[in-house]
Amino acid sequence: MIEVKIISIGDELLIGNTLNTNSSWLSKELTNIGLTVTSSVMIPDDKERIVHSLNSSKESIIITTGGLGPTKDDITKKVISNYLDSELVTDENQLERVKNYFKSKNRQLKQSHFDQALKPIISESLNNNVGTAPGIYTEFRDKVYINLPGVPSEMKDIFENEVKNKLRHYLKSNSNDYFIYKTIYTTGLPESELAERIEHLDDQYSQVKFAYLPSSSGVKIRLGILNSEIENNEQNLFKTLRNKINELIGSYVIEENNSLFEATIELLIERNSTVSVAESCTGGGLGKQFTEKSGSSAYFEGGVITYSNKSKMKLLNISKETLDNFGAVSEQTAKEMAINCQQIFNTNYSISITGIAGPNGGSPEKPVGTIFISVYNGEKTFVEQLNLSKNNRESNREYSIQKAISLLYRTIKQSL
Repeated sequence: MIEVKIISIGDELLIGNTLNTNSSWLSKELTNIGLTVTSSVMIPDDKERIVHSLNSSKESIIITTGGLGPTKDDITKKVISNYLDSELVTDENQLERVKNYFKSKNRQLKQSHFDQALKPIISESLNNNVGTAPGIYTEFRDKVYINLPGVPSEMKDIFENEVKNKLRHYLKSNSNDYFIYKTIYTTGLPESELAERIEHLDDQYSQVKFAYLPSSSGVKIRLGILNSEIENNEQNLFKTLRNKINELIGSYVIEENNSLFEATIELLIERNSTVSVAESCTGGGLGKQFTEKSGSSAYFEGGVITYSNKSKMKLLNISKETLDNFGAVSEQTAKEMAINCQQIFNTNYSISITGIAGPNGGSPEKPVGTIFISVYNGEKTFVEQLNLSKNNRESNREYSIQKAISLLYRTIKQSL
């Protein structure tokens, strides 16, 4: 196995002004290639810290992000050049790219922008199609050093178009055995129950590494298999395992390579179906998610936010008897909200959410985190109750939205 270290450079990462999304994105991409990320660190824009992190790296591939820009605190390129004992020279092709970039933006070039075309003489520049800071690729003393910008869009562009194929070639040339990973997405089953249902497969296929990765939308089953196991098998192990898992947990499996939401939208479009929403505690968050992408009118008709009992009666025709007898946060009210919403918007499916998101408003009978979700398919209502222990209002709302989409997905899939 070839090991990789990721070094995220930037004061802004350590003081919390910027979220380090680069590291998690890179780790996923590198793992998909077959490389093994064994270390990921964040360090400041400091020469000594950068050198120390490089010196302490035992991995064959070292990737840095950040510090390649035009400002004084962007010191990564100079530090790397000194570390490699290689002088900086101008890459004429990159200089031309920088000039064209600023010309297209009608902006004036400064000396600091010219400096972005510099690279260590032993290194190769990596084209940046989004910004002006090229990446740097160096093979030096049996190690690979890859330096990428910290801006996520630029880092991703360079990695996708310049780095990925280089790493694949390096992997094939330098390693006989490496893990290939595939992920099966599931929804609606807790981690413990999912593991219990398929644990015999884990025992039966001892050559496969099983991992369970829970999230608000469901649990991911990650399968790791050595490339030699796949090549030496007449039948692809991934395909065999996916078929067996499909047989065991059926409608809880999300279609391959899709997020829960994307898979749900695909099902709605395939069936030429529409959905509407009735929300209380989530305050329009569910409707917002359905309208994030252009063209959502093909499957989303609309929704209502009925926060008070008064608005529930006026806008959704929820009966006063239901509210008086069971309360706004109840299975009965959730069902009635879903049914009436479907009738108002004339959709194939409707979703309702009502609950106590917190941190205030709970009672002994219905504590904070009590949420009811209902999906109506025009014939039958399906209800789930959530008992969330978190006092984080935003977390409770987001979790409820994901669970609502999960219930809709499973409702549609069961009727296929």
